[in-house]
Amino acid sequence: MSIPDQRFSIYQAMRSASGDAEALKYKLLRGKSGERWLVAIQPAEADNIYVEGNRGSDGFGGRTIRFPLENGEVVALQGPWKTGADGLLKDTGYDATDKYSSLGIIALECERDWKQGDLYKNVLYKDDDWVIGTFDRIKDMAQGFADSLGVRVVFGVITYGGGCGSYCDPKAKP
Repeated sequence: MSIPDQRFSIYQAMRSASGDAEALKYKLLRGKSGERWLVAIQPAEADNIYVEGNRGSDGFGGRTIRFPLENGEVVALQGPWKTGADGLLKDTGYDATDKYSSLGIIALECERDWKQGDLYKNVLYKDDDWVIGTFDRIKDMAQGFADSLGVRVVFGVITYGGGCGSYCDPKAKP
């Protein structure tokens, strides 16, 4: 079954990062570094991971963010940083590396149009809804298509943090 040409835009509306952060509930973890990590209690845990900064930290413009915890307490951190699952795993041992949400498309051709959304032609794969997986899920799938077909493929992906459009060339076979 072939997939028809599709418009897909990597451009999304702006978010209020601090508003989003304060609207969720979190589990609190302490890393080997001594830093506190906050992981949102939601299926796509990796979309909302925050770590406290050092003295004078200016994450969120140095603003104090209040993180409601699962036990009802609130942790207030000045200048925390939004971060990813790799750092969390390294410091705490807690693995959320396969819990990012994304929406993507992979095709043989793409006509770029930031106003209407790029037009992907000869579509090989398209998500119908948000999918939880690794951060590079769509890029890895695109590389698999490029390698198996022996041609360049293009892809677009939207994540919680933004969007990206790029391509993968087939890897040389040994």
